[in-house]
Amino acid sequence: MADTNQNTSADSSDERYVKAVPVVRSFLESVLGLLGVEVEVDIDIEEDGLHCDLNTTEEDGGLLIGRHGATLDSLQYLTLRVLQAEGFERMRITLDVGGYRTRRERTLRELAHGVGAKVLDSGRPYHFDPMSAMERRVLHMALMEVNGLHTESEGEGRYRHVVVFPDHITSKGKSGGRSPAKGKGSKGPGKGGKGPNKKGPAKSSPKNARA
Repeated sequence: MADTNQNTSADSSDERYVKAVPVVRSFLESVLGLLGVEVEVDIDIEEDGLHCDLNTTEEDGGLLIGRHGATLDSLQYLTLRVLQAEGFERMRITLDVGGYRTRRERTLRELAHGVGAKVLDSGRPYHFDPMSAMERRVLHMALMEVNGLHTESEGEGRYRHVVVFPDHITSKGKSGGRSPAKGKGSKGPGKGGKGPNKKGPAKSSPKNARA
């Protein structure tokens, strides 16, 4: 019975994606037409959602991708919002132009491994530039392969970015493998380092008790 329910759920999900295809195609062709971009939209239904390849000229392709894929990410976000407005909730969609996503992922993985080596060598955290959730995930996954490091995302909205830490440093900047920072009472000679009070312990009072 459990297998039957799982198959039914999968079939229902596939049916939703099939119905979403013409909505996506219509939106992309309309908005790109308004921009004067001639494009052929190829849409495939994959295990991880809809994959849309925007086939166009090299010049227009560069325009659609934008700096570090920013324009492509924005178009992908708008497409997802259109689907939600049409009642297609919790859909997954990826837009690509000329294999850019694959090339960008390879570049990010190489960058992550290079930064990881520098962090291990210097012992200091490294802050990447802000990136989309998709690209941050690539960095997190790539750096999981490097022993002695851990990563976290910091910042909000468009400023959210990945930070790489050596394992002896936490996200709060505290070291897990070094002596704790000295407080006022541990500076050595001086007010906090005179030794025991020869007059004996101070008498307790209500104020001392509250402290």
